Amino acid sequence: MDEAVQNQSEGRAGGTRTKAIVAIAAGAVLLLGGGGTLAYWSTTATLGGGTVVSGDLDLQPAGASTWTLTPEGGTAVPVTDLSAIDIVPGDTLTLTGDFALTLVGDNLVADLVVADIATLPTGILPPVVSVTDDTGATFPGTGLTDALNGEVVSVEVAFQFDPATSGTTLTTTDFVFEDVSLTLSQVDPTP
Repeated sequence: MDEAVQNQSEGRAGGTRTKAIVAIAAGAVLLLGGGGTLAYWSTTATLGGGTVVSGDLDLQPAGASTWTLTPEGGTAVPVTDLSAIDIVPGDTLTLTGDFALTLVGDNLVADLVVADIATLPTGILPPVVSVTDDTGATFPGTGLTDALNGEVVSVEVAFQFDPATSGTTLTTTDFVFEDVSLTLSQVDPTP
């Protein structure tokens, strides 16, 4: 009989255990929304988008470049065919080109730089570079803003055959001039 009581007691314990598991599962279902939901208020609104257009930065030739030849102490004369002239010590060849600036942007600040010429022909002095605006005034080239959009600047690069060249040095010599590079670059408006 003891064994029967023990089995009956274990059966009750198993039934109690089963009931406890069912109660926990039912509570979990209720907590997870099976028996109702807990709601919080919420609302939405929109922040209106829009369209913006980017600015522009460009540098374009405004016509063909030209050459002039100026004898030392003399007056410049146009050169129509560079290969058809023979220069002598003291002569200055000047390359001139006009360039249109495109500067569009509310906060755009840019610099115009004429690059140093890496290789000069032997006997040619370092060039003298000048940049002028359409009135002939010296053009600063730095801190350019969209107020100068459409401005045409003139760039002159003057190459002089060293007047100190003596004897027959560099006679019948071909002088090859590299292209002159200009760069218009946006810069930090708050350096």
